[in-house]
Amino acid sequence: MRRERLSSFSDAIAICPHESCIVIEMKKLWNPIETWTQRKSHSQTHRNSSHQAGRAIPTPRLNSIAQVSIVLPVYNEQACIRRTFEAVLRYLETHPNFTFIFVNDGSSDRTKEIITAGIHLAKTPQIRLISYHPRAGKGYAIRRGVEYAEGDLICFLDSDLAYSLAHLDLLVEKLQTCDVAIGNRSLVRGNQKKVRHGQKVAEKIFNVLPRRMLDLQYSDMQAGLKGFRKSAAKKLFFYQTLTGFSFDVELIYLAQNWGYSIAEIPAKVSEKHQKKRSKVNLIQDSIKMLLDLLKIRFNEQLGRYQ
Repeated sequence: MRRERLSSFSDAIAICPHESCIVIEMKKLWNPIETWTQRKSHSQTHRNSSHQAGRAIPTPRLNSIAQVSIVLPVYNEQACIRRTFEAVLRYLETHPNFTFIFVNDGSSDRTKEIITAGIHLAKTPQIRLISYHPRAGKGYAIRRGVEYAEGDLICFLDSDLAYSLAHLDLLVEKLQTCDVAIGNRSLVRGNQKKVRHGQKVAEKIFNVLPRRMLDLQYSDMQAGLKGFRKSAAKKLFFYQTLTGFSFDVELIYLAQNWGYSIAEIPAKVSEKHQKKRSKVNLIQDSIKMLLDLLKIRFNEQLGRYQ
């Protein structure tokens, strides 16, 4: 029955492109959201939390359950965004202290309409949408989400769920005792089994260059899975200048230079994502990264991070 509903929902989206019509069709077909909303209204409890900021070494441990904001940048994800939205709803059932912020980075497909309709039906303040046009880049999208985030902890995650939502629990646990937590794919065996050779080479280059040019000590800096204490996130993203795929290297560089404590968690890539064809162009993107790293160096010399 569930498969039939989801199939019908997809058909309705294809037939009826207007947002108002999508909401009507979802009302009829996407019963899991209505069920979740009814169950949530009876069981949800509101938790207060206190945030202890600071950059002491070692970082003070958080003593209470923190409010957590999750930023999910999206661009032309209509093929998978409904699955992500449903996964978020299920996750919220057991994580009432979480808020998810979808940031639509100028999508040209129907990503925005699908998220908008889902939020309308879910009727929860725990899921929000920020949207703008034209596309400005993943780094910019996450920065916009961080600006609106209010949680004591702020994390971001790839919206196609290349890393499952269960990784968020690992980030939150790690952030009890550090300022910044980053996902590391090399800590999980089997992550590279189904990845094409060209993509493996690209990932190696993209991790070696920052270590050599910026004296960074981490073996994986570009997994789309990172978390921050609020004070660290607000400062780091305020000074962020890169908006492309090198933005997280800049964040780690600033965090290391400013003395924030950084820890790693294992980041397991989903099998489906491993099979996904990479959009990386080895030569062009290597040149882009080289230029981005030089920009970070120049910014440092010019005092733009002070």
